[in-house]
Amino acid sequence: MGYLRKNCFWIIIGVLLTAKAVQYAYEIRGYMAYGGEWMVLPFILQMVELIGSGKEIWKRER
Repeated sequence: MGYLRKNCFWIIIGVLLTAKAVQYAYEIRGYMAYGGEWMVLPFILQMVELIGSGKEIWKRER
């Protein structure tokens, strides 16, 4: 199964949360800038991979 198909749910959640974070940061700053709010999607995908690999290790250890 492809990466996009496997993580479709998390990608959609990440895109929606990124859009909200960018909108919120824009409202707070009053101008458009690039900051940490753009890292929401990569952070979510990294956590999914980390948890998935942790589950695999845990299953192997049992």
